[in-house]
Amino acid sequence: MTKDGEELARDGDAGVPGSLARVLGDVAAERAAQDSKWGMQAVPDGTGAEGAVAEADRARRETDEAGRRGELTWRHILREEVLEAFAESDPELLRTELIQVAAVAVKWAQALDRRPSAAGEPAPEADGQPRADRSRAAAVRSGPGEAAAKAAGGSRPDRFRAIVDVHVMLVRDGTVLLGKRANTGYGDGQWHLPSGHLEPGESVVGAAVREAREEVGVGIRPDDLEFAHVMHRAPDRVGLFFVARTWEGEPYNAEPHKCAELAWRPLGELPDDTIGYPAAAIARVLAEEPFALYGWPTGIA
Repeated sequence: MTKDGEELARDGDAGVPGSLARVLGDVAAERAAQDSKWGMQAVPDGTGAEGAVAEADRARRETDEAGRRGELTWRHILREEVLEAFAESDPELLRTELIQVAAVAVKWAQALDRRPSAAGEPAPEADGQPRADRSRAAAVRSGPGEAAAKAAGGSRPDRFRAIVDVHVMLVRDGTVLLGKRANTGYGDGQWHLPSGHLEPGESVVGAAVREAREEVGVGIRPDDLEFAHVMHRAPDRVGLFFVARTWEGEPYNAEPHKCAELAWRPLGELPDDTIGYPAAAIARVLAEEPFALYGWPTGIA
């Protein structure tokens, strides 16, 4: 790295004076908004669970492999840092990891600030002056979020945000692959599909490919995923279900710390101890029904 490059790396502004201060100001405003809404929270750490170290090691390997392939993304970097924090049970070491998580998140936000906007506006000038008023313009384009509304003194209610998850139905000879959950805190001892939450900057198709690889060790080409069903689960979950009939590799239990066993079960005869909503979704897929509500009061349409 050149001398000038070393200076840019040290000053924290990445060549845009004031960049770091602006992002940290946004973080402080968000913290104030959270404190106003929930107060100072005292809850357990919930870290250091069995299998967390292995999960962090896998994330580290994936980050290294992505770097070697020239496909490294901010998602890889932040995910590795977060999972390393989840693996720590010692409070001092956990604090160190959380600081690293926060630093990466701030650096990612700075990287976003340096990019041209979706509207085609130029990146901020080298002297660090915002485009008219960056935070105000962003609020106009997208509507004030929690921190922005509070910082501006507005009273507009928060915009609803759903949690999106993806589910993969590996189908072979009239059967579907299910996994028995274990040590997760949700549905343990019951059968479920390979599934997971959408991650920042990730498409739902990319998430489905990733979850199949992480949970059952198979490679699925995006073109081999068939969208089959969307389910809106009360109160804030949207699940997307994909069917795959072709993949690379033989499925195996790639996450034994989260899954007790895998089994192929007939599509029309699922085990009684299958978790309710994936069982309902599979039935809808068989009926070729693309949409369903789940868990909402009767009469909600």
